[in-house]
Amino acid sequence: MKGFIIALIVIGVIFVLLLASYIFTALLLNKFFCRMDFVKPGLFISYDDIKDKYEREEHSFKSGPNKLKAYLYKGKKENDLVVYVHGMCEGHQGYMSDIISLINRGYNVFTYDFTATGDSEGKHYSGLDQQRYDLAACLKYLKHNDCFGYKNIYLYGHSMGAYAVAVTNNHLVKAKVAISGFEDQIGELIFAFSKGKKNIGSFIVSLMVRFKYFIDRGLDYNLKSSQMLKKANCRTLIIHGANDEIVPIKESINSKQDKINNSLVEYMVIEDENHSSHNSIIASTECVLYQKEKQKIFDEAIKEGKTKAEAKALLAKDIDVFKFNQANEELMEVIDNFYQAQ
Repeated sequence: MKGFIIALIVIGVIFVLLLASYIFTALLLNKFFCRMDFVKPGLFISYDDIKDKYEREEHSFKSGPNKLKAYLYKGKKENDLVVYVHGMCEGHQGYMSDIISLINRGYNVFTYDFTATGDSEGKHYSGLDQQRYDLAACLKYLKHNDCFGYKNIYLYGHSMGAYAVAVTNNHLVKAKVAISGFEDQIGELIFAFSKGKKNIGSFIVSLMVRFKYFIDRGLDYNLKSSQMLKKANCRTLIIHGANDEIVPIKESINSKQDKINNSLVEYMVIEDENHSSHNSIIASTECVLYQKEKQKIFDEAIKEGKTKAEAKALLAKDIDVFKFNQANEELMEVIDNFYQAQ
């Protein structure tokens, strides 16, 4: 009887510890993955800046409990639709320069603000793989609407969006491009928390995060890009910057080529110093230099004791948002040619 009581106490203690771990991790992740609202005027191009030149339709679809706001930007091609999957940002307008470039090349672009960003619902998003679920909901919506009559469906994703594109295999898609993507969300998340240092702290955090996601999502809580690209059923272009500071190339999808071993998957590494980081890879040289110039204003404001919000407001003052967000047209040309070669 005494042994039975001791066993119950041990089980109770373990249960309480696991529950406490789950609650603490949930609170930590909710704070880390908090809502991001689009701010005007700010550092990004808004639709108001271009609405006289570019036409769009508004749409919406459900992803889990949340309604996501989506948009169809009209290009001149009759058959080609690019589904643009944005990264961690205040919504799709943070990537408006890429969308403009695609429209100028004739593509129709369907995009959306992922959960808890921009005009979409949600108090917070679930993790670095949120776009995986939102993209699945998006493609389901497109299928239900017969892809609005477009015959060729292409995917484009950056960062979080690249991961979602990489792990998505869908018969609707003719070709896909993933830029600055990571292999799996746990590895990338722990890298971000620990700043690349592996120690007992990062190990414990990893266990806590894995437990939380396992309870929430089951066995595929940490789906790997290489696992799904190995089974990719359409041509896929994986692009990464040699000096990516957010997703180091050794942690990137590109580093898993031996595991993927699929002739449909192609790889490209950008080594140009002006375009080899996580975000500069999709920016023009003029944009990169202009951002560096403006960054000095932000840094100086921080030195003077201003908050990040105040420094950002100073940075946004009198900024040329088109120059600050100009797309890397050389890379867009590569992507355009890749799509058209399918």
